[in-house]
Amino acid sequence: MALAVILALAALVRAVPLTYSHFWDETVFLQHAEVILDGRANYQEFFHRPPLLSVLYALGFALWDDIYVANIVQAVVTTLAVLFAFLYVRGAFGVVSGIAAAFLFAFTPYLVETSHELLTDMPAVAFMLAAMWLFDKPGPRFAILAGAAYALAVQTRFTSLFLIVYFALDASLPPRKLRQLAILVAAAGVTVAPYLIWVRWNYGSVLFPFVLARRIVTEWTAPVAARFYFDAVLEIFPPSLWLCFALGLLLFVMRWPMRYQSEGETLPAENAAPGSQTKRLLVLLMWGSLFFAYMLTIGHKEVRYLLPLAIPVVIISALSVTALFRWIARQARPVWVAGALLGFAVAVADYASPFQKLRGPWTDSSQSEEVQIAGYLREHSTPADTIYAAHNFPVLAFYSGRRTVSLLPIQAEFEQAWRRVMAQPGFLVYYPPAGIKETHSKNPHFMPDRQFIDASPEFRLARSFRSATIYYYEPAGL
Repeated sequence: MALAVILALAALVRAVPLTYSHFWDETVFLQHAEVILDGRANYQEFFHRPPLLSVLYALGFALWDDIYVANIVQAVVTTLAVLFAFLYVRGAFGVVSGIAAAFLFAFTPYLVETSHELLTDMPAVAFMLAAMWLFDKPGPRFAILAGAAYALAVQTRFTSLFLIVYFALDASLPPRKLRQLAILVAAAGVTVAPYLIWVRWNYGSVLFPFVLARRIVTEWTAPVAARFYFDAVLEIFPPSLWLCFALGLLLFVMRWPMRYQSEGETLPAENAAPGSQTKRLLVLLMWGSLFFAYMLTIGHKEVRYLLPLAIPVVIISALSVTALFRWIARQARPVWVAGALLGFAVAVADYASPFQKLRGPWTDSSQSEEVQIAGYLREHSTPADTIYAAHNFPVLAFYSGRRTVSLLPIQAEFEQAWRRVMAQPGFLVYYPPAGIKETHSKNPHFMPDRQFIDASPEFRLARSFRSATIYYYEPAGL
């Protein structure tokens, strides 16, 4: 009953509000869903974006053709992280710890916020947890399912590949599971094969999207100092969770208690061997540390890229919450009451904020200015027109439905290549650098700039918005 309530509330706070306006990366996945569903060919980034999240959105749109469906699909998929966290922790440490892990995954504010956004980070965590839970179960059948879930995680977010380190550690430390690891790898290969074949057919190399995605975040975007991620982990997890994590580490070091198991609660046979819980915690800590070190090597950094760290941090924190709960339950009534009140106060302070948005409208049909610009282009252009932009081009493509060309790839050689790239008439959307809130480009001074536009007769003013200016564009000679 407790799990059902947690899952229902988790899905609700992840879906609400149903939003009409979406930003850059969100619209890429929405655009890909339309490409999959109806063959829209005006813009795509499949050459470096994983496909699975867009496939899920396309399935949702096939059932109900409404943009709000994406929020519902996202809520369902990210709530699976709560469910699989419960199943994984229950299998290793018991039901009470599983409920604690489910609660923390469900209502940690940053996890809820990121789950609401139409991005791959939390869906990938859900598939990762599913693979970890299945890998814990004995027999080749579950190893095959674990491999399939792992492949789905990779096709949701490419950095999920790093989960193979967890499986290797888990399989190598006693009791060893090398046969299961081999089956998992084979099953993952079979599951991901159709995607790799499609990539090979379209781009000439099965590694093309993986290599290009890596180059984008290491070579083509402005590097961010390593300190950013040390600050980011403080943003992801609230203070109480960090305290619980520290306590969990202390309990792990002290190896007390050896089993987080309530009276009358039994553990599955596969976890009955002495030291299995210690091994599991060691593997989680090792994998989390290695993942954090790996992410530090990537120049482009965003807070949400660290979300896989929620797996070891939340699980270890859940164990310490369980230990505290059991300790308090054994105390005299005044201590028990005081502890319960303190726990409730901490829960409200750190985990109640996601429920605040339920007090407002459950749908948000407002249009951001980027969406308004796309609407203007849709109304004042023809299907033969092309939209050019060096910023927000996925938003313009999705909401306008017009052919859209990104000018980012030619920034370094713009004056030599622009006539070749901008060969078709249409519109240019110019964003002044001072008005761009966030950009990861090494050179935020995008071309064409205002000076270039004013000096080129191919551009004529169409309309000005607060954040951008739209120009008619007609190539010379047409």
